[in-house]
Amino acid sequence: MKKSFFKYALVTTAIALGSVALSSCSDSDDPVSEVQEQEIAWSDLVAYNLVKAALKAQSYGSGLSFQVETLSESGISFEGEDDANGPLISLFDVTPTNSYVSGQWTKQYNGIAAANDAIEKISALKSGERDPATYQFPEGVVLSTDGKNLALGGAYFTRGLAYFSLVQLYGEVPIYTSTTNSSGGERQSIEKVYEQAEADLKKAEELLPETLGSRSYPTKYAAEAILAKLYLVWATASIPAGDVAENALQFDQSKLASAVTYADKVINSNKYSLETDYLKIQPGRLNKYGAEHIYNVGYSLGDSGPNDGGNHQSHCAFSYGFDVDPKTQPPHIGPSSFDLYTKWDNDNANKQYDRRREFSYTAYLAKPNSSPDGNPANDIVYDFTPANDWLPFYGKGIDRTYYEGPLLSPYERDIDLIVIRYGEILLIKAEALIEQNKELTTAKNLINTIRRRGYNVGEFANSSINPHSLTAADIEITAASQADLRKALRSERANEFVYEQKRWFDLVRWHNFIATVLTVKGFTEYNASPAEGSFHAKVKKHLQKRYEAVSKADAKKFYLWPIPEAAIELNSKLTQNYGY
Repeated sequence: MKKSFFKYALVTTAIALGSVALSSCSDSDDPVSEVQEQEIAWSDLVAYNLVKAALKAQSYGSGLSFQVETLSESGISFEGEDDANGPLISLFDVTPTNSYVSGQWTKQYNGIAAANDAIEKISALKSGERDPATYQFPEGVVLSTDGKNLALGGAYFTRGLAYFSLVQLYGEVPIYTSTTNSSGGERQSIEKVYEQAEADLKKAEELLPETLGSRSYPTKYAAEAILAKLYLVWATASIPAGDVAENALQFDQSKLASAVTYADKVINSNKYSLETDYLKIQPGRLNKYGAEHIYNVGYSLGDSGPNDGGNHQSHCAFSYGFDVDPKTQPPHIGPSSFDLYTKWDNDNANKQYDRRREFSYTAYLAKPNSSPDGNPANDIVYDFTPANDWLPFYGKGIDRTYYEGPLLSPYERDIDLIVIRYGEILLIKAEALIEQNKELTTAKNLINTIRRRGYNVGEFANSSINPHSLTAADIEITAASQADLRKALRSERANEFVYEQKRWFDLVRWHNFIATVLTVKGFTEYNASPAEGSFHAKVKKHLQKRYEAVSKADAKKFYLWPIPEAAIELNSKLTQNYGY
């Protein structure tokens, strides 16, 4: 069932007036009926929609992809000329005036403001249970206990996730936890911001139900999943910005232990599982409630914002569809090198059987309804490789949940945005165990579980979707030492989470961002001699510029994003991050 969403202003105004306009279970924001104050039955829905509005205000959208995919070795942007905001990040020319830099700051603080408002309003309302005979609340009660907990839990989740995002992107940031103290604050220590995020997410864990009929509203296990990730990232938060030798990394062991504890809470819930078919991780139009999804940002066409319900992350990945010229209409964001495809999985001899490769870096794609004889098996397969002056697309931005999905216009792609899924929980646990240098066999098994699913071997074998004669022994890692398992884990995250807004975060957490970006010098496109003005000439320019940027003495600045100039103009207590 599709969810209805209220605009934040509409809901708060309705509450203030003592009545509310209810929408039906449709995508429309337009009110379809009026419920008077004395009918009361609207109250749980109002509280729920108030929090949905906060979640929507916080939505990452495509802006985060431009930040964390292109500011790496593996993503590139041609969203306009080189002086446009996306390409500037792709060129590693990051400034405090870039709209994507300010966009995430604004979205997260909008989410915090909306969450604070919801927490205060909902906390002030009395809750209780209806009389089973009359179905009436006791006098003065306007919310059910479950309804109040659901709404408050969602609001705390929104705020906790926002502070977790902000501290990773910008470091020290102001903390606001009420509507009366909501601006003009000083930057707080990284430790304090993490503590705030932790407290909010634990409150959400306490209040939220275990299951819901939607993956786009948080649950108890969504809060625990984000907490597992928070502890993993927090474990290295005290290390100064810049690359650090692996043997010099200092981890907070108690935080790593907490990451394992919370990952186990999600795993042991038995509410989630790996999809046998990797393509089904995509929360596309016909797969909004997958077995692997824990929490997604939901999109429904026609819904008011962001992007009229369409996911701009997918819009930017396949910006103009099939029949375009890469020189004049390149994708807004895409992979930076064909080597990412041809040397997939460390150039594994069986890489063509890893179902993740073609889905992540789509080099060949059949155009639905293009067969001359009407047989889908004979649809024309487009070649998006350097042979046709292309690079592959980020395939996760192309809806594969139904046959005609790839034909959707860029403004019709209502693929939900994955925030966290079960596959990441397994690798969070594996990474935390590796960095504790304990239960290394368990960590190896978790990595191999992810690999077996990718290659469809062992318990994930399925000849109908991935016919081959491979066995688990053909693709499993054999690493045993901490150093070798760390390398395998990092490689597996690169395979598993292409275009899921993870890459920059991972490289920063591992403190190997600069060294990784320097590897672009080995890319085929970096060393090619493309025709002047060609698509690949643009690619080479972007790779060269990022290599130059991380070769400079101030390269450690890329471990944080600049505080937006507009935010500093509004709040003189804010100071700028190093290098900007």
